[in-house]
Amino acid sequence: MPELTQSPAEVGIPTLPAVMNPTELGRHLAPYSAGLWAGKSPQELRVRALRCHPESRCTVEINVRIDGGWRQWIGKVFATDRLDIYQAMEGIREVGFGEGEEFSIPRPLLYLRSLHLLLQERVPGPRAEEIFVNGDARQRASAGERCARWLARFHRSAPRVGPVSDLKSLMVAIERWTRRIEQRGGSFGGKLARLFRQLEERATSVVPVELCAGHGSYSASHVILANGRTVTFDWDGYDVADPARDVARFIVALRRLAYGRLHSVRALDDVADVFQRTYKAEGPPQIEANLSFHKASVCLKLAKYVLSKPVSDQHKRIEAMLDEGLRFLEQ
Repeated sequence: MPELTQSPAEVGIPTLPAVMNPTELGRHLAPYSAGLWAGKSPQELRVRALRCHPESRCTVEINVRIDGGWRQWIGKVFATDRLDIYQAMEGIREVGFGEGEEFSIPRPLLYLRSLHLLLQERVPGPRAEEIFVNGDARQRASAGERCARWLARFHRSAPRVGPVSDLKSLMVAIERWTRRIEQRGGSFGGKLARLFRQLEERATSVVPVELCAGHGSYSASHVILANGRTVTFDWDGYDVADPARDVARFIVALRRLAYGRLHSVRALDDVADVFQRTYKAEGPPQIEANLSFHKASVCLKLAKYVLSKPVSDQHKRIEAMLDEGLRFLEQ
């Protein structure tokens, strides 16, 4: 994700300059001091931008010094009011995903509507993607199991809130992604059109399944493997969807990670096998009915994402995702 290279006033998030100003942010947080730092006065406050999506959202790290020690939080600043994310996180936390649980989410601490700022717990620990890239076979398998078990529990027990991502809305999105790739990247030797056509054909045989709570972008980059705790963050795209969509998103993102970091799209297939097998044993039934369709559609979506990344091998990365999408539909 892109770091903040522009001034806060230039990224199209109206409240970001105030959040990045320690004095201004401290003034907004002062009324909540009893809950945040037991009513004590902060001795120093520092804010650092971590990742920013212009005109959408920015993630910041907030450090507060109190009684000589530092406390750290993560903040997300949105271009529009996203109180709903805070409310969704509270709902998920209340059904068994609190900070003391084996499978959890970061604790949502506060939503400042005046700043469009979501303040949440900072969870220490490595992301699953780093274990997959740098760990040994045993560590990778263990991480894959933890990610699968987290998702299976979430799909079985989390409240169904947010927009419904049904087949009709997905097909509209598939057409939009295809058009954007074609306009900016080309036809890729007919592969783009072929994938779009096959997705249209496969959509007619998608099996109706019971929808459940969805993360929207579940991947190894959004899972922290803390000591005794598996934590999933980044809830901007929460929804209600076919559970196979989140499973597919994780598996396809593994292939993209393998291609980008390990230079082979199949380098993490052992992890994908562990993940899918573990999820199948613990998650909702009928997960495999539409899995290939969702894997292929995610490939198209991630190919579209590559368009926004200024990498020298952009064309190859997009083509690799299109190739994977076609392979999934042929299985």
